[in-house]
Amino acid sequence: MTSDTNPGLRRDAARNVERISTTAMEVFAERGLDVSMADVADRAGVGVGTVYRRFGSKEALIAALFAEKADQMVAMAERAAAEDDAGAAFLNHCVEVCAVLAENKGLRELLLSGAKDAGADRSIMSRIEAPIETLTDRAKASGWLRESFAPSDFVLVLTAVQAVRSFGGDAHPALWRRTLQMMIDGLRTPSATPVDVGAPPPLSRAEAAEAATGSGP
Repeated sequence: MTSDTNPGLRRDAARNVERISTTAMEVFAERGLDVSMADVADRAGVGVGTVYRRFGSKEALIAALFAEKADQMVAMAERAAAEDDAGAAFLNHCVEVCAVLAENKGLRELLLSGAKDAGADRSIMSRIEAPIETLTDRAKASGWLRESFAPSDFVLVLTAVQAVRSFGGDAHPALWRRTLQMMIDGLRTPSATPVDVGAPPPLSRAEAAEAATGSGP
């Protein structure tokens, strides 16, 4: 008797899909997109064959998991572009996106690598190009953002900040905020009110050396 005709088997299959999906997102968030289907299966407590039967391939699993995340990133950019206070919207969007990416290594890789999301024809970055351009133009027109900043520079900000997230590792998970603080201080015009993005204190020389060599806790 197949799962199509047995409600109990259908419920088991649904529970397997939910468990695999939840576990896979945890693994991708912690370790990035290079993890294998076997890694996901081991964490979920199922056979690797079950993972393949439910999702077909690693690419399909990634597409299924990150489709909603991609839509959320696009929605965040569109909301920011429509805010009344353009300067605050630009700042808040930078902080919001960086915070989301800092907690999810897989999403960082997907967003910044140009990988395809959910089988779509365009990457996440290409989907947010239009709202980011609007957000940037409005922030400059308001006098908050320097004229030299181009919409394409947004990905440079994200890449630099997330590189520091990787550098800080688990020992200094909020270190990226120091980089973002320095970048925001450089991006705002002299007349714009200084802002605080919650940057932690600077690392000591010993801490910086440990982070650089990967010898920290």
